[in-house]
Amino acid sequence: MNEFEILFEALKITEPILQKEILTHGVLEKYSKGVFVVEQDKYIKWLAIVIQGSVRVWQEEEDREILLYYVNPLETCSLSLAATFKDYKSLVHARTENNTTLIKIPVRFVKQWSFEYQSWFRFTTQSFITSYEDLLVSYKSLAFKRIGERLYDYLIYSKELSENKIHISHKALANELGTTREVISRLLKQMEEEGRLKLHFKMIELINS
Repeated sequence: MNEFEILFEALKITEPILQKEILTHGVLEKYSKGVFVVEQDKYIKWLAIVIQGSVRVWQEEEDREILLYYVNPLETCSLSLAATFKDYKSLVHARTENNTTLIKIPVRFVKQWSFEYQSWFRFTTQSFITSYEDLLVSYKSLAFKRIGERLYDYLIYSKELSENKIHISHKALANELGTTREVISRLLKQMEEEGRLKLHFKMIELINS
């Protein structure tokens, strides 16, 4: 099964005409880690759907970053999707987190297909709903949890993906949580003294978690 067939099956795109349109106008591209898919304050020319890998989406203000969400396989960035409907500049950056495969749809078709094909309308609507839910979770975390709790939650989540050893710098952690490197370093040192983790160079080892 090729990438387009994976997309059709996952999104339940059964309309033969829409399948033909996507095969004609869609572009399959593969990116290595760290490549910008969307850049803040620039116009969006393509709507990118992740087939394999993941994309980090965030906003940047001066030297601070606010992580919004990750785009996982068979998802798209809803803020980029919104920009294609209104033809305005992107409000976010989006960058590949690992080797990532995308199917890119020219923006001129995105709105048109939503009116013409039920399966595409369902996909765009669900994309908005999913991203709204992700943003709500992020907002609740920012509003009701202290930075130390958010940091430990992030480490626990990362541990589930990489076992007990998390390869990340203090600066990268600060970017993930929208704070400064100094705050992260202080909190990690405190957690190490409490016996919750052990610090290494650009690596954190969780203990008894």
